Amino acid sequence: MARLSATDPTQSPHFARLPAAPLMDKWDRILRKDNVVVDLQSRRKFDVLRELSAVFDNDDAIEDPKQFLADLIRREQQGSTGIGKGVAVPHAHEDSILRQILAIGISREGIDFDSADDAPVHIVALLGTPRKHQKQHMELLAELSRLLQQDQVRDDLVEAASAADVLAVFKSGG
Repeated sequence: MARLSATDPTQSPHFARLPAAPLMDKWDRILRKDNVVVDLQSRRKFDVLRELSAVFDNDDAIEDPKQFLADLIRREQQGSTGIGKGVAVPHAHEDSILRQILAIGISREGIDFDSADDAPVHIVALLGTPRKHQKQHMELLAELSRLLQQDQVRDDLVEAASAADVLAVFKSGG
């Protein structure tokens, strides 16, 4: 019998129960090429939130882009969304968000995000969900965390030369 690896989330018995196809479909639904920034210019976390949330300024999923940014900043002030290993997952779960959305930002330089491990953040996965979708919000956060804890996924994302490359990493599921 194979041993389960504590560092490989794909070896978790919980991960094995997750259906792969619907998750890939989910990324296809909420992550668009226009919502990927492969060369973030900002170096501070609140500036990164502004830069990355701006991809939704003309998206009908957000009723009020300024309020969306304020919600992200408020959440970040409650505690850093830097989860370690060079990853941050800032998120907002509000009534003014009309459908699930995801933006991905890549910083090769690294961003001080006050992460749990004090490491600079290179991958920012910004998630927005309607308040009425509490269960889906938690599922998306968990799946993003599982996906972005994989070394190969993080390496592939940081090396991505284009938005299409980032989408391919999400579609492959690591």
